[in-house]
Amino acid sequence: MRKKTLIQLFLLIFLILFSYFILTKYFNTSTIDNNLSNITTTITAKDKNADEKIDLLKDLKYKSNNIKGDSYELDADYGESILEKSNSMFLTNVKGRIVFKDDKKPNIILTSKFANFNTVTFETTFIDDVKIMRTNEIITGDELYLVLDHDEENSNNTTQLSKEKNLIRMSYNIFFKKPGYTLKADILEIDLITKNMKIYMNNNSKKVKVTSLIN
Repeated sequence: MRKKTLIQLFLLIFLILFSYFILTKYFNTSTIDNNLSNITTTITAKDKNADEKIDLLKDLKYKSNNIKGDSYELDADYGESILEKSNSMFLTNVKGRIVFKDDKKPNIILTSKFANFNTVTFETTFIDDVKIMRTNEIITGDELYLVLDHDEENSNNTTQLSKEKNLIRMSYNIFFKKPGYTLKADILEIDLITKNMKIYMNNNSKKVKVTSLIN
């Protein structure tokens, strides 16, 4: 009788331990599964939110003309349209081309890795590895700003417009190379109407550095 009681007691203890083990394992698994579910939901929500804010476009082409009949063409491999900033696009692998109506004036090629572009005013800020190419001239710099004429109809729909028109301004670390000489400066400007070029330093006490090349 005593032996039977011990066996029953042993079985009871075993059942209690076994039940505790099963409950503990199930509870922990459920907790982990719930955490994983929450993480997955959060990531999906973020991805969906990102898609709603950015519209990625490929192989973009734009063209505009100024009052003199000169044309401005802009190509980019990719463009990101930010919905929070109306009419603004961030472009990648950018190439601009200014073709003058006067055949005697050399065309201007503009390139950069990136650019900020206004699809209404065509104002463009080229950034990173910026280059100007014109006949036998090559000019490099950190940033380039281009602005054309403003259409009166579009101007009424734009809150902020530059007072400058038909201008190219390249800034920071300007290096101008042409057969016979090179120069370094802070600012380079090209008037797209007169076709005149102006090169100067930010500090009036400093001078543009010119180096003559002798073959």
